[in-house]
Amino acid sequence: MCHEGEHQVTPRDAFPERTCIGCGAKRPKQHLKRLCLSSEGTGLFDKTRTGTGRGAYLCGAGCLRAAVQRKALARAFRGRMRAVDVSALEADLATTS
Repeated sequence: MCHEGEHQVTPRDAFPERTCIGCGAKRPKQHLKRLCLSSEGTGLFDKTRTGTGRGAYLCGAGCLRAAVQRKALARAFRGRMRAVDVSALEADLATTS
């Protein structure tokens, strides 16, 4: 029971949650990989998670393939993403893990 003015912090409140665009799972932000756009409109993984602009979050390589198949990348970046080089993104994802 909370008294007036008190707020109990639960683990869910402690970390911001993001949704994976591949599988739809909601997870803490630090457990997902952030994909952002370069100035040329190609996707790259934001290793610091502090890049500017829109970002999309993925659990891993399987979710990357699912997001491409579902055309979720185009929706996440509002059509600003040019061509998607899945093999390059998978290689980049392997180095960020």
